[in-house]
Amino acid sequence: MTEELINALAQVPGLTVASRSSSFALKGRVADVRQAGQLLGVSSILEGSVRKAGARLRVTAQLTDVTHGRLLWSERYDADDRDVFALQDRLAGAIVDRLRTELSVGLRDPERHHGTASVVAYNLYLKGRYAWNQRTADGVASAIRYFEQAIAVDPNYALAYAGLADGYAMHVDYRAAPVAEGMAKARTLAERAIAIDEGVAEAHTSLAWVTFIHDWDWPRAGREFRRAIELNPRYATARQWNAWYLAAMGRLAEALPEASRAVELDPASVSIHRGLGWLQIVARQGAQAVRTLERALVMNPEAFETYVTLGLAREADGRFAEAEAAFREALLLAPEETHALAALARVLCLQGRRPEAEAIAGRFAEFKARRYVSPSDQAKLALALGDHDAAFQALEVARQERRGWLVYLKVEPLFDPIRADPRFADLVRVMRLE
Repeated sequence: MTEELINALAQVPGLTVASRSSSFALKGRVADVRQAGQLLGVSSILEGSVRKAGARLRVTAQLTDVTHGRLLWSERYDADDRDVFALQDRLAGAIVDRLRTELSVGLRDPERHHGTASVVAYNLYLKGRYAWNQRTADGVASAIRYFEQAIAVDPNYALAYAGLADGYAMHVDYRAAPVAEGMAKARTLAERAIAIDEGVAEAHTSLAWVTFIHDWDWPRAGREFRRAIELNPRYATARQWNAWYLAAMGRLAEALPEASRAVELDPASVSIHRGLGWLQIVARQGAQAVRTLERALVMNPEAFETYVTLGLAREADGRFAEAEAAFREALLLAPEETHALAALARVLCLQGRRPEAEAIAGRFAEFKARRYVSPSDQAKLALALGDHDAAFQALEVARQERRGWLVYLKVEPLFDPIRADPRFADLVRVMRLE
């Protein structure tokens, strides 16, 4: 119910609605509406409850002005659970009506578009998105299962296909596995979603991501990102991924405002904050990146990826000992994550502790004997140790596997040690990134 109301109200021109991540982050944690309004940056708070007895639903809702704590509107609704979509539409319409009166402005009625007639499929989709937004290996695996179940219930549910596409695309990263099969599935699913409903922003975002990070079809990726944002300018994931695309194209002056816009749209998303921090590293704004990532770490002190990115930011800011501490915190959470180990090796070398860095190379060899190790991480380790020949060998394997890290050749600071090497220029040319 909360998700649907956020989606419906966010589409009304003239209304600024806090994102799902931000709203859910405060759920059950902030009792005072004025404090919640301040944290979310809104003037009114919608609260409510849903009770179910058999097939009957009872929904209560109230809208409160956060400045004075004044109740603007309240209502109770009773309905059959088969009529939940109609109930959501009534609620959204009633809220907009009240805001029209309260604000004395013309607001368009909320659009009535749920994407499916099945409440079961819809709830499975919402569970999938919740799991996917955790940005963990287990979360993404759970999301894939939920999206598949949603499609089994409604084979023409475009949003579920888009969600499943995102699941397969992210699963590649979180498993550090070969990319071809997962990305092929992601592309097919995103195209299926668009074939069902061309107007779904999430589907265009999914296709844009695959064509950018795997297909390396820069013009098509740009078109799909633009279409997604045209369809839903408030979709934070589209803004976040588009910012990374713009950075890869060397358009950092556009990428940073786009990433900041994603944060504005979804200020409670750790992933989106982390993405902004990484772009600030790429833009050589190390001190600002440290501040951004330290905020993200406060939001979730157990996010492995945030520690890694914070370590990179501290390294970029010349704070090598603090960078090492961040990388070691990451490895306490995920001891065998090879990109964190490669980053640790690099900062150890920067501190003159090469023997410790070389010991990490021994660990890589152990891992490779029993499991897949991403060639991107092998290249990062070789660069850390100054072995440029090994780095280029690994980068060629990464190119053949179409590892996504290579799209950032033009801007990624980790490539700085080899930018003057003719082999690097050849790689940039082969990838059509001149």
